[in-house]
This record gives sequence, C-alpha cells and structure tokens, in this order.
Amino acid sequence: MIKKITLSFIIAFVVFVMTTECLAEMEGDIATAQKNICNIMDAGNFEASRSATDKLITDFANNPALPEAIYWTTRHCEWKDKFDEAKRLYQITLQNYPDNTFAAKAQLGISRCEAMRLVMAKEYTAAKGAADKMAVDFSKHSDLPESLGMIAERFEWQWQFEQEKYVYKKIIQNYPTNIFAEKAKIGMARAVVLNYIVIKDYERVDKGVDILFSNFAGNPDLAQTALIIGEWFEREGLAKEKSGLKDEAKIQFEKAVKVWDRVISELPDSNLIPEACYSAGNCYQKLGEYLKAAEAFSDSYQTDPEYIYADYCLFAQADCYEKAKASQPDITITSEKIKEIYREVVTKYPKSQYAFNAALRLDELQNGTK
Repeated sequence: MIKKITLSFIIAFVVFVMTTECLAEMEGDIATAQKNICNIMDAGNFEASRSATDKLITDFANNPALPEAIYWTTRHCEWKDKFDEAKRLYQITLQNYPDNTFAAKAQLGISRCEAMRLVMAKEYTAAKGAADKMAVDFSKHSDLPESLGMIAERFEWQWQFEQEKYVYKKIIQNYPTNIFAEKAKIGMARAVVLNYIVIKDYERVDKGVDILFSNFAGNPDLAQTALIIGEWFEREGLAKEKSGLKDEAKIQFEKAVKVWDRVISELPDSNLIPEACYSAGNCYQKLGEYLKAAEAFSDSYQTDPEYIYADYCLFAQADCYEKAKASQPDITITSEKIKEIYREVVTKYPKSQYAFNAALRLDELQNGTK
C-alpha cells in the first residue's frame, strides 16, 4: 500500500510539474505573441496588428491567460488612440469571458474609450458628459481614478485645460487617498503652467515651474511633468524655426533647456534623466552651444547605455565635439577622443543607422580628409 501510494504520488507530482511547465510555456508563447502585436502597432501597421490579434484569439482560445493578453493588447490600442479597435476587443472579452475578471475591466474600458474618442474628435462638451456618466456608472470600480486620469490627459493634448482640471478635480474629491489623486494634483498644476505657455505669460510660467518644484518635490511624476513643459517650449521653438523666426525660436529653446536642466540638477535620481539630457542636448544643438550639447548627450549615454536613443547620443556627442572644436579650437577635447567615441558607436551599435555615419567620420578623421 505504501509503495502504491508513493507511486501514485510520484505520478501525480510528475503530472503536476509537467502541467505547470506546459502552462508556463503556453503563457510564455501567448505573452510573446501579445508583445509582437504591440510592436506591430508601434510600427504603425494597424491592419496587420488587427489580423495578428484575431490570430492570437484563435490560436490561444483555450489558454486561461488569453483574457489578460487581450486586455493588455486593448490597452495598447487605447494608447495609440485606436478607440474603435479597442472597443471591438473589449466586446470580444465581454462576449467570450463574461464571468472573467477582465470582463468588468472591459465594461469600463468601453466607456473610457468613448470619452477619449470624443475628446480627440474635439467634441468637448460630449466628452465631458461621457466622463461624468462614466464616473457615476463605475463609481465603485477600482480602475475608475486611472480612467478619469487618462481622459484628463487627452484634454491636455487638445489644450483644453479647464476641462482637464475639471476631470482631475473629480479624482481628487472622490478618491483623495488613491494614488491617482496625487497624479491629478500635479496634473492640475501642470495644466496651469501649460495654459500660461499658450497665452505667452512667461513670467507666470516661471513662477508656476518654481511652485511645481517646491510643492511637488517628492512627487514621482515631477520629472515627467517638467519634461512635458520643456517639450511644449521645444515644439514652439521648432515651429518658430520652421517659419524662419530664428530669434524667437532661440528664446523657446532656451526656455526648454532651462526646465530640463532643473530636472537634471534637482532630480538626479529620476529614471528620466537620460531623456532629460537627450532633450537638452537637442536644444543646445539648436542654440549652437555644441560643447554643452556634447556633454548633455554624454550624460544621457553614461546614465543609461540601454536608453532607446543611446546610439544617437553617443554619435551626437562626437559630432558636437567636432563642431565645438571647429568654432573653439582651444577646447581640451582632442581629435583622438572624438575618434574613440566614433569607434565606440561602431563597436557597440553595429546595426544602428549611426554606425555607418560614425564609420565615415572616423575614416575622414584618420585619413585627414576632414
């Protein structure tokens, strides 16, 4: 009897392990498929992503991880403002998995998508009404504060700052202890500053940025908020530059750099430092301050060699050093140092588009053709 029980136990244990391993493998496969769909969306091929999503649903029909995979695919659709596709996928979840946890998320998701769609379609009154209705219909849903925050962000993208603040106030008043209440508070402060940028009240912009860094010093969203403000100045600078208004563009680029430099100096532990340095480097280039640009690109690369634009930052560092030496021959950066950086681009990022350019520059420097 003991041997029989032991053998049964062993068989059961082996079956359990094999089942667990198979399930893990299946979940790994479905996770890979879901990630690939998001990559296709990021590349802008939405017809292909829709087909791939339908294939995912068919291929993994019996996989218990499918509802979650559909959910995160759908959220990516929302991030890309593909609201019709998002609502289609949410409906599939409701129809196929009505008792699943993600069905409740899908119901809220459909309402959220409609409100965001209305915002992006510039139907602001209807969008506000949709947000109000969603807040009532899903008042007990744990994802409601986040959903309201997503709608508020869309209002910001459309420069509808009063509507944005209206939605943020709902979060703060109704969910004061929720993590998204803190995001809403800094969101409201950001909306105030952005509105001042739009009306070109730069004195109040400066005061508003000071208030942000003072009142939200410990807020994890401060760095992102400051980056957004800097991006608004940069976009304005690029628009002025395109219109041939170089002096006015310069003013905007200087304001952008001023904000990003505060992120770099006052929030050194932020994981957004590589982005802040990269952005500052681009604006310093626009301003013709090539040594500062090179140092900013270097800081971005050194902080995170895996940063999405790390290859460019490394190449731009050497390129800006070259330009700085052309205008300031007495700077301490040597030609050998510049060549060393170009070699690093070629070695570390051989498949990057900048590796070819770096190789050309390196050849020119070594053969004295430049």
